[in-house]
Amino acid sequence: MHILLLEDLASDARQWLASRHTVDYLPELADDPEALAARLGDVDALVVPSRFKINSALLDMAPRLVAIARIHDGTDNVDFEACQKRRVRMIQASSATVRASAEYLLSTMLTLFRSGVHGAYTDGRDVAAGARPAPAREINDSVVALLGLAPVAHVLATMLVPLGVRVVGYDPAVHRNAELWRRLGVQPMSLNEMLEVADAVSVQMVYASRYRGLLGERILSSCKPGQLWTSISRAALFDLDALSEVLRTGRIGALMMDSDDEEIYAPDSPLQGLPNVCVTPRLAPYTHESQLRGSWYLVDRIHETLMMSEARGPGGMLDSEPMPLA
Repeated sequence: MHILLLEDLASDARQWLASRHTVDYLPELADDPEALAARLGDVDALVVPSRFKINSALLDMAPRLVAIARIHDGTDNVDFEACQKRRVRMIQASSATVRASAEYLLSTMLTLFRSGVHGAYTDGRDVAAGARPAPAREINDSVVALLGLAPVAHVLATMLVPLGVRVVGYDPAVHRNAELWRRLGVQPMSLNEMLEVADAVSVQMVYASRYRGLLGERILSSCKPGQLWTSISRAALFDLDALSEVLRTGRIGALMMDSDDEEIYAPDSPLQGLPNVCVTPRLAPYTHESQLRGSWYLVDRIHETLMMSEARGPGGMLDSEPMPLA
């Protein structure tokens, strides 16, 4: 059966898959809709990057398609209903990148505590002349807020607590009396209450359209002055005009944001040119280990799905047995 890769997999996982199916790696097609449409007619499974939109238009071009897979999960650019109707299994390696993203958040937080966005370490020649950098801060004895209790936050909390951090948190989808807070060692608070006491905020909240602009002027005005922020969530959670204002006034002292959202990089973005902002192009989930974990998960599920589809014949899955979406 024919598998088209628009994003590469770990080499040994790809070789394992290629020994069982026809595998083509053509990443350039992800940005060439016409060329992609010409190739999709005989494709049974598709591996795509996280930015790739999965909708009815794509499915209409691929009549044989039974599986779409990607290492990095998300929901905002996937039409799950269309996939279900077409009996196309949406495979996402949801847990493969959790550790990598948690480590990114911790490392950026430590960077902000120690040296700010651009690094405040003094040049060696200045040190020889007697200069000293501004005093850094230690994360021990600080208060760190977790905005969003996604799986990444679970891992991050277990990293922060042993460092002597008091961890507080808020998630609109998790009740304050839920056992999960106690198990993670995180004190639940209201959003405003949390921002008033935190020295730093880590944002890993799962995005949904109802949360668009949640972090606007009213909420951000609660921030403790000089607060440090690091985020791997969608930029749409923020009102960017309000965010830029609190960064200019110093109410938020510095921000590190990992995002490939177009509005962040636009020339007219309110964040452009701010000296206390650093944006990385969705680097958090990308590590050798996460790529390896995710690749093996995907090839196993892709092969399983193709074999299941072949066994059931051209009709695909039975109506009474809908294709799972995990």
